[in-house]
Amino acid sequence: MDDLHDWKMDKEKEQAIAASMKEAREKARGYADFFGWAIDRDCEELGVVYSLNESLEMSGGLAFADIQSRGRGNDPPDCEAVVSGQRVAIEITELVSGDAIRAYKAGLTYKWARWSKTSFQAAVSELIARKNSRFPALQGAPYTGGYVLVIFTDEPLLDRNTVADYLQDFELRDSDNLTDIYFLISYDTELERCPFFKLK
Repeated sequence: MDDLHDWKMDKEKEQAIAASMKEAREKARGYADFFGWAIDRDCEELGVVYSLNESLEMSGGLAFADIQSRGRGNDPPDCEAVVSGQRVAIEITELVSGDAIRAYKAGLTYKWARWSKTSFQAAVSELIARKNSRFPALQGAPYTGGYVLVIFTDEPLLDRNTVADYLQDFELRDSDNLTDIYFLISYDTELERCPFFKLK
């Protein structure tokens, strides 16, 4: 009887996993989704912070400890962590082309976004200004370690050399509430980590 019970439990788990995989497939956008976790935004945000943290550690930078998702309804911030014994608020946002996502879903799988320096800098500036303006709405304050923004991307044509070039003369504006700003790129096989740039 116990064997039958275990088989039923395994079957139920299998069906739940299959249903979860089907849901993920249906929600997946298919374009620039290295960091994507279609059925759980909280997991996606945690994954971004963990990827940045790993890269910070590998490059000898000051890394985060006790990283936690704050979960839907408890944001902003999306996550929090501890740096040098102080709590830090972390907001995560993505740089991605909506037009390229729509093209991919329409079957144009190689119609990738072409970012010029101007369009890239304008998009990054807009993301920074938007997250900077959310500072008064932070829940769970005080965050004595600061308010950190992580912008991530998996845009196929934004490799680390292109991003380095585009950020070279980037003028940082509307960021007075942000203590640190990171720009994170999806995994680079040459570096064996996700490259990042510290904007502030």
